[in-house]
Amino acid sequence: MNYPDQLAALRAADPVLGEQVQPLRNLEAILKWAPGAGVPFTGIDLVQQDEYSYDLYLPLPDSRWLVFGVS
Repeated sequence: MNYPDQLAALRAADPVLGEQVQPLRNLEAILKWAPGAGVPFTGIDLVQQDEYSYDLYLPLPDSRWLVFGVS
């Protein structure tokens, strides 16, 4: 599943969150968006996968997690 497919699935499951996430294209944009979405910086986790890629875990206020692959 590629990123556009993942966005489409997110928009189908949660249209509001999908619309908020759609324009986010880099780590800077995600971190600027997070506080306004109620994501506490203390809960964010960045897990290194290899020397170029990371998984970014964001705890949403409703106890769900939003995960981005970043490189």
